[in-house]
Amino acid sequence: MRRALLIAVGVVVSLLACRTTQPAGTENREPIQDPAQREPAQLVPAEPPGPATPITEPDAGIPPSQP
Repeated sequence: MRRALLIAVGVVVSLLACRTTQPAGTENREPIQDPAQREPAQLVPAEPPGPATPITEPDAGIPPSQP
């Protein structure tokens, strides 16, 4: 009896979980933009970010080290 009840509850839960959340008629709507219009590709630059040479000056607020 318990097994039949668990199977019935599982079937009801799976039917409710598989329902779509979109309103009716959504699949028949036209897109807002033309699908052929795309955002231009953004390429990553080849050079590494940051300064070209090492920073030899201390950061602001840090006093230079005294030997």
